[in-house]
Amino acid sequence: MRDLLDDDLAELYPVRGSDDVRLARLREQLFAEKARPRSRNWAGVAAAVVAVVLITGLVVFLRPDRSAPDVAEMPTAPATNLAEAAALLERSQPRGKYKHIKYETWETFSITGHGTTTALQSEFVVEVWLPTAKGQHVQTHRRPTGRTRPVPGVAMAAEYDFSKVYTGPLMWGTVCPTTPCHETSLLNPLSQNPAETIGSGSSALLSPFTTNERKAVLYRQLAAIPGVRYDNGMVTADGSKASFTLDPSTGEVTGYEERQVVAGRALPAGTVLQSTTVTYEWTDQRPS
Repeated sequence: MRDLLDDDLAELYPVRGSDDVRLARLREQLFAEKARPRSRNWAGVAAAVVAVVLITGLVVFLRPDRSAPDVAEMPTAPATNLAEAAALLERSQPRGKYKHIKYETWETFSITGHGTTTALQSEFVVEVWLPTAKGQHVQTHRRPTGRTRPVPGVAMAAEYDFSKVYTGPLMWGTVCPTTPCHETSLLNPLSQNPAETIGSGSSALLSPFTTNERKAVLYRQLAAIPGVRYDNGMVTADGSKASFTLDPSTGEVTGYEERQVVAGRALPAGTVLQSTTVTYEWTDQRPS
């Protein structure tokens, strides 16, 4: 390469024989000198980085959160009738190994004696961990909480510890030790009498063993009975002491209530006999 450089230099800068020393020095300087680093247009680089950050930030902002619920749980229009609530149930999918269902119930107890009536409401909790996989053990825990409260319009009864004799109302009769579970009350047809319709379906409505598909069928059957009404999640029927509520955004049953329809010897009309709140969560863990 040095020979080629000598030839090029000789053509560009003709030298006399006496200039060989200068040529040699120039050649050595060219080969000994380190290449100067290129100057960078830092303003352009900075602008490019800012653009990438802005674009990336926009992409991250628009990308769905990986921890967000699956498509079946994405926001949908609230149900305006039982048929739409049934459709919501049919579209929902499991989102964990266990469905944890919690029932918090206030039940009314009255005592009549010596011409006077006293009453109180006592709270009970039932928790169910229902596996989504087949052949898995179902866990059910029942307990009284020890909390009591007065019944409006009735003298308060003496406190009583129910934990020794009673663990709460039996809201469904099916026993299911391992999955899959099937609610047996579904074998009984709904009463066509509006005053008894909701009560006749209460076990299936509340049972953790009623699948969403079967509950959706039950909703449509209720909707077909004259006298059954749906109003923003509240389901009632003419003359019925029973009613239930559902979440219009999911179709899940969230509450059940029974009231005294007519005044009796012990309790005035409209007194709440049983009030149950139902909550749900999906989890991959359960009590050992």
